[in-house]
Amino acid sequence: MKGNEHFKKNEYSEALEVYTRAAETYMYDASIWLNRSICNRKLNNLDDAATDAEIAQEIDPSNVKAYYNRALALQLLDKQDEALSICKKGLQTQSDNKALQQLKIDLQKSLAEASASCPGEIAPSPQGPVKVASAMHKKDQKEHTQESTNGVYEWKNGEPSEAERQGYKKAMVDMFRSKYEELRARADAAKSKRSTLQTDHYEDVQKQSLQLTGGHRPMDRPDDVDLPVDYQQPVGLLTAEQLAAYDCDNTQRRYLLSVYGNIFDVSDRPDKYDLNGPYSSLTGKDLTWGLFAGVDTVEYTNKFYDLYKARDLGKDKLAGVCSWLAWYETEYGKPVGQLEPWLREAELPAPPLEEIEEMCVVM
Repeated sequence: MKGNEHFKKNEYSEALEVYTRAAETYMYDASIWLNRSICNRKLNNLDDAATDAEIAQEIDPSNVKAYYNRALALQLLDKQDEALSICKKGLQTQSDNKALQQLKIDLQKSLAEASASCPGEIAPSPQGPVKVASAMHKKDQKEHTQESTNGVYEWKNGEPSEAERQGYKKAMVDMFRSKYEELRARADAAKSKRSTLQTDHYEDVQKQSLQLTGGHRPMDRPDDVDLPVDYQQPVGLLTAEQLAAYDCDNTQRRYLLSVYGNIFDVSDRPDKYDLNGPYSSLTGKDLTWGLFAGVDTVEYTNKFYDLYKARDLGKDKLAGVCSWLAWYETEYGKPVGQLEPWLREAELPAPPLEEIEEMCVVM
Protein backbone atom coordinates (compact mmCIF):
# COMPACT_ATOMS: atom_id res chain seq x y z
CA MET A 1 0.00 0.00 0.00
CA LYS A 2 1.25 3.47 -0.90
CA GLY A 3 0.54 4.72 2.61
CA ASN A 4 2.90 2.15 4.11
CA GLU A 5 5.64 3.25 1.71
CA HIS A 6 5.24 6.86 2.83
CA PHE A 7 5.22 5.82 6.47
CA LYS A 8 8.49 3.90 6.15
CA LYS A 9 10.07 7.06 4.73
CA ASN A 10 8.72 9.10 7.67
CA GLU A 11 6.44 10.96 5.26
CA TYR A 12 3.60 11.01 7.76
CA SER A 13 1.47 13.73 6.13
CA GLU A 14 1.52 11.88 2.81
CA ALA A 15 0.79 8.58 4.53
CA LEU A 16 -2.12 10.14 6.44
CA GLU A 17 -3.62 11.39 3.18
CA VAL A 18 -3.44 7.90 1.65
CA TYR A 19 -4.99 6.24 4.69
CA THR A 20 -7.75 8.86 4.75
CA ARG A 21 -8.64 8.14 1.12
CA ALA A 22 -8.66 4.43 1.94
CA ALA A 23 -11.04 5.08 4.83
CA GLU A 24 -13.50 6.68 2.39
CA THR A 25 -13.91 3.27 0.77
CA TYR A 26 -13.16 0.89 3.63
CA MET A 27 -14.79 2.73 6.52
CA TYR A 28 -15.07 -0.42 8.62
CA ASP A 29 -11.46 -1.60 8.35
CA ALA A 30 -9.84 -1.26 11.79
CA SER A 31 -6.30 -1.41 10.38
CA ILE A 32 -6.83 1.77 8.35
CA TRP A 33 -8.03 3.72 11.38
CA LEU A 34 -5.09 2.35 13.36
CA ASN A 35 -2.67 3.53 10.67
CA ARG A 36 -4.34 6.95 10.70
CA SER A 37 -3.97 7.05 14.49
CA ILE A 38 -0.24 6.38 14.33
CA CYS A 39 0.28 9.00 11.61
CA ASN A 40 -1.69 11.59 13.54
CA ARG A 41 0.35 10.86 16.66
CA LYS A 42 3.58 11.27 14.69
CA LEU A 43 2.24 14.61 13.43
CA ASN A 44 1.26 15.58 17.00
CA ASN A 45 -2.46 15.59 16.11
CA LEU A 46 -3.10 13.89 19.41
CA ASP A 47 -6.88 14.32 19.68
CA ASP A 48 -7.30 12.83 16.21
CA ALA A 49 -4.85 10.06 17.09
CA ALA A 50 -6.90 9.11 20.15
CA THR A 51 -10.19 9.21 18.24
CA ASP A 52 -8.88 7.15 15.31
CA ALA A 53 -7.55 4.50 17.68
CA GLU A 54 -10.90 4.50 19.51
CA ILE A 55 -12.70 3.80 16.23
CA ALA A 56 -10.28 0.95 15.49
CA GLN A 57 -10.93 -0.41 18.97
CA GLU A 58 -14.71 -0.26 18.56
CA ILE A 59 -14.57 -1.91 15.14
CA ASP A 60 -12.27 -4.68 16.37
CA PRO A 61 -12.40 -5.03 20.18
CA SER A 62 -9.70 -7.74 20.03
CA ASN A 63 -7.11 -5.45 18.42
CA VAL A 64 -4.65 -4.76 21.24
CA LYS A 65 -2.69 -2.31 19.08
CA ALA A 66 -5.78 -0.10 19.03
CA TYR A 67 -5.88 -0.04 22.84
CA TYR A 68 -2.16 0.70 23.01
CA ASN A 69 -2.21 3.54 20.49
CA ARG A 70 -5.29 5.08 22.07
CA ALA A 71 -3.74 4.91 25.55
CA LEU A 72 -0.47 6.34 24.24
CA ALA A 73 -2.22 9.29 22.60
CA LEU A 74 -4.17 9.94 25.81
CA GLN A 75 -0.95 9.81 27.80
CA LEU A 76 0.56 12.45 25.53
CA LEU A 77 -2.59 14.53 26.02
CA ASP A 78 -1.90 14.33 29.76
CA LYS A 79 -5.06 12.30 30.33
CA GLN A 80 -3.31 9.78 32.54
CA ASP A 81 -6.40 8.33 34.25
CA GLU A 82 -8.18 7.71 30.99
CA ALA A 83 -5.05 6.24 29.41
CA LEU A 84 -4.64 3.84 32.33
CA SER A 85 -8.27 2.74 31.99
CA ILE A 86 -7.74 1.93 28.31
CA CYS A 87 -4.51 0.07 29.14
CA LYS A 88 -6.39 -2.13 31.59
CA LYS A 89 -9.06 -2.90 29.01
CA GLY A 90 -6.40 -3.85 26.50
CA LEU A 91 -4.75 -6.16 29.00
CA GLN A 92 -8.09 -7.85 29.58
CA THR A 93 -7.96 -8.72 25.90
CA GLN A 94 -4.30 -9.82 25.93
CA SER A 95 -2.85 -10.01 29.41
CA ASP A 96 0.72 -10.76 28.30
CA ASN A 97 1.08 -7.83 25.90
CA LYS A 98 4.46 -6.32 26.79
CA ALA A 99 3.81 -2.86 25.35
CA LEU A 100 0.57 -2.45 27.31
CA GLN A 101 2.16 -3.82 30.46
CA GLN A 102 4.98 -1.29 30.27
CA LEU A 103 2.65 1.58 29.46
CA LYS A 104 0.47 0.61 32.42
CA ILE A 105 3.51 0.71 34.72
CA ASP A 106 4.54 4.12 33.37
CA LEU A 107 1.06 5.52 33.84
CA GLN A 108 0.70 4.17 37.36
CA LYS A 109 4.05 5.68 38.25
CA SER A 110 3.06 9.08 36.83
CA LEU A 111 -0.25 9.07 38.69
CA ALA A 112 1.43 8.05 41.93
CA GLU A 113 4.00 10.84 41.60
CA ALA A 114 1.27 13.38 40.85
CA SER A 115 -0.75 12.24 43.85
CA ALA A 116 2.29 12.42 46.15
CA SER A 117 3.15 15.94 45.04
CA CYS A 118 -0.42 17.24 45.43
CA PRO A 119 -1.97 15.53 48.47
CA GLY A 120 -5.62 16.31 49.00
CA GLU A 121 -5.95 18.21 45.74
CA ILE A 122 -8.77 17.78 43.30
CA ALA A 123 -8.50 14.62 41.19
CA PRO A 124 -10.07 14.03 37.76
CA SER A 125 -12.98 11.63 37.46
CA PRO A 126 -15.50 10.67 34.77
CA GLN A 127 -18.16 12.80 36.47
CA GLY A 128 -15.97 15.89 36.82
CA PRO A 129 -13.64 17.23 39.54
CA VAL A 130 -14.20 15.68 42.98
CA LYS A 131 -12.11 15.47 46.12
CA VAL A 132 -9.78 12.48 46.31
CA ALA A 133 -11.43 11.29 49.52
CA SER A 134 -14.86 11.59 47.92
CA ALA A 135 -13.74 9.59 44.90
CA MET A 136 -12.49 6.80 47.16
CA HIS A 137 -15.76 6.85 49.11
CA LYS A 138 -17.71 6.28 45.91
CA LYS A 139 -15.59 3.37 44.72
CA ASP A 140 -18.04 0.74 45.95
CA GLN A 141 -20.90 2.46 44.13
CA LYS A 142 -19.16 1.80 40.82
CA GLU A 143 -18.90 -1.97 41.25
CA HIS A 144 -22.00 -2.76 39.20
CA THR A 145 -21.75 -0.05 36.57
CA GLN A 146 -18.96 2.27 35.49
CA GLU A 147 -18.80 5.14 33.07
CA SER A 148 -15.49 5.53 31.27
CA THR A 149 -13.97 8.92 30.63
CA ASN A 150 -14.92 9.03 26.98
CA GLY A 151 -18.63 8.58 27.62
CA VAL A 152 -18.76 4.89 26.64
CA TYR A 153 -20.32 2.65 29.24
CA GLU A 154 -19.66 -0.78 30.66
CA TRP A 155 -22.15 -2.91 32.54
CA LYS A 156 -22.46 -6.32 34.09
CA ASN A 157 -25.14 -9.02 33.99
CA GLY A 158 -26.77 -7.60 30.85
CA GLU A 159 -28.72 -4.91 32.69
CA PRO A 160 -27.53 -1.51 31.47
CA SER A 161 -29.63 1.39 32.65
CA GLU A 162 -31.44 3.61 30.18
CA ALA A 163 -28.82 6.31 30.74
CA GLU A 164 -26.06 3.83 29.92
CA ARG A 165 -27.83 2.67 26.78
CA GLN A 166 -28.31 6.19 25.51
CA GLY A 167 -24.81 7.21 26.58
CA TYR A 168 -23.13 4.41 24.67
CA LYS A 169 -25.28 4.95 21.60
CA LYS A 170 -24.65 8.70 21.56
CA ALA A 171 -20.90 8.32 22.06
CA MET A 172 -20.60 5.84 19.19
CA VAL A 173 -22.82 7.77 16.78
CA ASP A 174 -21.07 11.06 17.54
CA MET A 175 -17.68 9.49 16.97
CA PHE A 176 -18.59 7.88 13.65
CA ARG A 177 -20.51 10.94 12.48
CA SER A 178 -17.50 13.19 12.92
CA LYS A 179 -15.41 10.85 10.82
CA TYR A 180 -18.05 10.48 8.11
CA GLU A 181 -18.31 14.26 7.89
CA GLU A 182 -14.55 14.53 7.59
CA LEU A 183 -14.44 11.90 4.84
CA ARG A 184 -17.40 13.45 3.03
CA ALA A 185 -15.71 16.86 3.04
CA ARG A 186 -12.63 15.31 1.49
CA ALA A 187 -14.68 13.44 -1.07
CA ASP A 188 -16.64 16.57 -1.99
CA ALA A 189 -13.39 18.45 -2.44
CA ALA A 190 -12.22 15.71 -4.79
CA LYS A 191 -15.63 15.70 -6.51
CA SER A 192 -15.88 11.97 -6.01
CA LYS A 193 -18.79 11.80 -3.59
CA ARG A 194 -20.31 8.34 -3.36
CA SER A 195 -23.63 7.24 -1.93
CA THR A 196 -24.40 3.59 -1.32
CA LEU A 197 -24.93 1.04 1.39
CA GLN A 198 -21.23 0.11 1.49
CA THR A 199 -20.33 -3.54 2.03
CA ASP A 200 -17.18 -2.59 3.94
CA HIS A 201 -19.37 -2.33 7.05
CA TYR A 202 -19.81 -6.09 6.88
CA GLU A 203 -17.44 -8.89 7.78
CA ASP A 204 -16.14 -10.90 4.81
CA VAL A 205 -18.33 -13.90 5.63
CA GLN A 206 -21.39 -11.69 5.92
CA LYS A 207 -20.91 -10.43 2.38
CA GLN A 208 -21.91 -13.90 1.23
CA SER A 209 -25.41 -13.09 2.48
CA LEU A 210 -25.88 -9.80 0.58
CA GLN A 211 -28.45 -10.48 -2.11
CA LEU A 212 -29.91 -7.22 -3.42
CA THR A 213 -29.46 -6.94 -7.17
CA GLY A 214 -27.91 -3.63 -8.15
CA GLY A 215 -27.15 -2.66 -4.56
CA HIS A 216 -23.86 -1.94 -2.79
CA ARG A 217 -22.36 0.12 -5.58
CA PRO A 218 -21.65 3.83 -5.98
CA MET A 219 -24.73 5.76 -7.10
CA ASP A 220 -24.48 9.46 -7.92
CA ARG A 221 -27.32 11.58 -6.59
CA PRO A 222 -29.95 12.26 -9.26
CA ASP A 223 -30.52 15.83 -10.39
CA ASP A 224 -33.83 17.70 -10.14
CA VAL A 225 -35.73 15.24 -7.96
CA ASP A 226 -39.43 16.09 -7.64
CA LEU A 227 -39.58 16.07 -3.85
CA PRO A 228 -42.82 15.60 -1.90
CA VAL A 229 -44.22 18.76 -0.30
CA ASP A 230 -43.64 17.38 3.21
CA TYR A 231 -40.04 16.32 2.56
CA GLN A 232 -38.00 16.33 5.79
CA GLN A 233 -41.04 17.36 7.85
CA PRO A 234 -41.31 15.67 11.28
CA VAL A 235 -43.53 12.61 11.53
CA GLY A 236 -43.20 12.09 15.28
CA LEU A 237 -43.50 8.65 16.84
CA LEU A 238 -44.58 5.88 14.45
CA THR A 239 -45.31 2.20 14.80
CA ALA A 240 -43.87 -0.27 12.30
CA GLU A 241 -47.31 -0.47 10.69
CA GLN A 242 -47.49 3.33 10.29
CA LEU A 243 -43.97 3.42 8.84
CA ALA A 244 -45.09 0.93 6.18
CA ALA A 245 -47.32 3.66 4.68
CA TYR A 246 -44.12 5.30 3.41
CA ASP A 247 -43.01 2.29 1.36
CA CYS A 248 -41.65 2.24 -2.19
CA ASP A 249 -44.98 2.54 -4.01
CA ASN A 250 -46.84 5.11 -1.90
CA THR A 251 -48.53 7.67 -4.11
CA GLN A 252 -47.08 10.67 -2.23
CA ARG A 253 -43.54 9.51 -3.11
CA ARG A 254 -42.35 10.18 0.41
CA TYR A 255 -39.94 7.40 1.30
CA LEU A 256 -38.99 6.72 4.91
CA LEU A 257 -37.02 4.00 6.67
CA SER A 258 -35.75 3.36 10.18
CA VAL A 259 -32.30 2.57 11.53
CA TYR A 260 -32.15 1.66 15.22
CA GLY A 261 -35.36 3.57 15.91
CA ASN A 262 -34.42 6.72 14.01
CA ILE A 263 -36.66 7.43 11.02
CA PHE A 264 -34.95 9.00 8.00
CA ASP A 265 -36.52 10.71 5.01
CA VAL A 266 -34.83 9.24 1.91
CA SER A 267 -37.24 10.80 -0.60
CA ASP A 268 -34.37 12.58 -2.35
CA ARG A 269 -33.07 9.20 -3.52
CA PRO A 270 -35.89 7.70 -5.59
CA ASP A 271 -33.19 6.01 -7.67
CA LYS A 272 -32.50 3.83 -4.64
CA TYR A 273 -35.77 3.60 -2.73
CA ASP A 274 -38.70 3.93 -5.14
CA LEU A 275 -40.44 0.99 -6.78
CA ASN A 276 -37.64 0.50 -9.30
CA GLY A 277 -34.71 1.13 -6.96
CA PRO A 278 -32.37 -1.61 -5.71
CA TYR A 279 -33.50 -0.97 -2.11
CA SER A 280 -37.23 -0.78 -2.83
CA SER A 281 -37.96 -3.78 -0.62
CA LEU A 282 -36.37 -1.99 2.36
CA THR A 283 -38.32 1.26 2.03
CA GLY A 284 -40.91 1.81 4.76
CA LYS A 285 -39.23 -0.67 7.09
CA ASP A 286 -36.81 -0.84 10.01
CA LEU A 287 -33.40 -2.06 8.81
CA THR A 288 -31.69 -2.56 12.16
CA TRP A 289 -31.60 -6.34 12.41
CA GLY A 290 -30.40 -6.71 8.82
CA LEU A 291 -27.60 -4.21 9.43
CA PHE A 292 -26.66 -6.03 12.64
CA ALA A 293 -26.70 -9.46 11.01
CA GLY A 294 -25.23 -8.39 7.66
CA VAL A 295 -28.22 -9.56 5.62
CA ASP A 296 -29.96 -7.21 3.19
CA THR A 297 -33.20 -9.08 2.51
CA VAL A 298 -36.71 -8.04 3.49
CA GLU A 299 -36.91 -11.04 5.84
CA TYR A 300 -34.41 -9.30 8.09
CA THR A 301 -36.41 -6.07 8.38
CA ASN A 302 -38.91 -5.14 11.12
CA LYS A 303 -37.35 -7.54 13.60
CA PHE A 304 -36.92 -5.99 17.02
CA TYR A 305 -34.46 -7.32 19.59
CA ASP A 306 -32.48 -5.88 22.49
CA LEU A 307 -29.06 -5.49 20.88
CA TYR A 308 -27.41 -4.98 24.26
CA LYS A 309 -28.32 -8.56 25.15
CA ALA A 310 -26.40 -9.69 22.06
CA ARG A 311 -23.32 -7.90 23.37
CA ASP A 312 -23.69 -9.80 26.63
CA LEU A 313 -23.95 -13.07 24.69
CA GLY A 314 -20.62 -12.40 23.01
CA LYS A 315 -21.79 -10.93 19.69
CA ASP A 316 -20.81 -7.28 19.94
CA LYS A 317 -21.98 -5.48 16.81
CA LEU A 318 -23.44 -2.41 18.51
CA ALA A 319 -20.66 -0.19 17.20
CA GLY A 320 -21.43 -1.40 13.68
CA VAL A 321 -25.10 -0.50 13.95
CA CYS A 322 -24.17 2.89 15.42
CA SER A 323 -21.82 3.49 12.50
CA TRP A 324 -24.72 2.86 10.11
CA LEU A 325 -26.86 5.25 12.11
CA ALA A 326 -24.17 7.91 11.79
CA TRP A 327 -23.89 7.20 8.05
CA TYR A 328 -27.64 7.72 7.49
CA GLU A 329 -27.53 10.97 9.46
CA THR A 330 -24.64 12.20 7.35
CA GLU A 331 -26.28 11.10 4.12
CA TYR A 332 -29.92 12.07 4.75
CA GLY A 333 -29.91 14.62 7.56
CA LYS A 334 -31.39 14.49 11.03
CA PRO A 335 -34.08 11.90 11.78
CA VAL A 336 -37.65 13.04 11.14
CA GLY A 337 -39.17 10.71 13.70
CA GLN A 338 -38.77 7.74 16.03
CA LEU A 339 -39.97 4.14 15.73
CA GLU A 340 -41.96 2.99 18.73
CA PRO A 341 -40.48 -0.49 19.47
CA TRP A 342 -37.02 0.96 20.05
CA LEU A 343 -38.26 3.22 22.85
CA ARG A 344 -38.63 0.06 24.94
CA GLU A 345 -35.55 -1.81 23.76
CA ALA A 346 -34.81 -3.21 27.22
CA GLU A 347 -38.16 -5.04 27.10
CA LEU A 348 -37.37 -6.68 23.76
CA PRO A 349 -36.15 -10.30 23.60
CA ALA A 350 -32.54 -11.29 23.11
CA PRO A 351 -31.64 -11.56 19.42
CA PRO A 352 -31.52 -15.00 17.79
CA LEU A 353 -27.79 -15.13 17.15
CA GLU A 354 -28.18 -18.44 15.33
CA GLU A 355 -29.67 -16.45 12.44
CA ILE A 356 -26.35 -14.67 12.03
CA GLU A 357 -24.36 -17.91 12.20
CA GLU A 358 -26.66 -19.61 9.70
CA MET A 359 -26.49 -16.74 7.22
CA CYS A 360 -22.70 -16.61 7.42
CA VAL A 361 -22.25 -20.17 6.17
CA VAL A 362 -20.66 -20.25 2.72
CA MET A 363 -22.65 -22.74 0.61
